[in-house]
Parts: sequence; structure tokens; C-alpha cells
Amino acid sequence: MRRFVIASHHRMARGLKETLEFLTSRSDIVDISAYVDERDLDGQIREALAGFGPEDEVVIMTDMLGGSVNQKFCQYMSDRCHLICGVNLPCALSLVLQPEDVPLTREAVRSVVEEAKNHLIYVNEYETGENQDDE
Repeated sequence: MRRFVIASHHRMARGLKETLEFLTSRSDIVDISAYVDERDLDGQIREALAGFGPEDEVVIMTDMLGGSVNQKFCQYMSDRCHLICGVNLPCALSLVLQPEDVPLTREAVRSVVEEAKNHLIYVNEYETGENQDDE
């Protein structure tokens, strides 16, 4: 079974989870909002991962590289546990919608991440492909 964890500083993870649930009708995404209360981040992570089986494939999405939230998850990386940082909605949505009957490969995850980078656009300078002389 493929499992999803979204973790962030403060409440970004909760918002992304709720948006994904709205768009996909999934209700099994786990979110961790770090540093919003007195709960220990390590304990939150252990609690979240304890509900997964040893055969589960886990996709963990965090907010930023080098941040404490991402660093805490590094120890869990493996062929069955993928860690993606700097997550955005297009990336998360694409990962959640990947077919579950095929294991996620490093290449598949890398492809999703590369495509998600294309969704980060400075719209003021975005070329629509329309000829402005046609107006």
C-alpha cells in the first residue's frame, strides 16, 4: 500500500493535505504541522510512521531542504520510502495520483519533481504563446 505524509513548519502541511483531499477524495494522507504546540517532532514522526506496515511504500513531502522538518525524515529514506522537499501542489497532486499498482521508482519520483519545477513561474514574464500584435 502507498502511504503519504506531508510535513512542514507550522500549518502548511495541514492546508496542503486538505487541498489534496478536496481534489482527490482521498482521506488517508497524514499531515505533520511542526512547532505549533508542545508536541515533540520526533514523536509526531514516530507516531505517523508507526501506523504503516513494513511492506508499505511511503512518500514523504516536506517544505524545505535543510529545514529541521526535512532533516528529521532523512533517516527514513530507502527504496520504499521517498523523501521530497520543497513540495508544491502540482508535485503533491501528481504523486498522490500515481498508479498504485506499480511501485514508485526513483526515476518516476524524479520525473514528478522535475515536472513540478515547471509550475513555479513568474507570471509577469510568462509567455502565453499568443501574438500580441493580433489584439
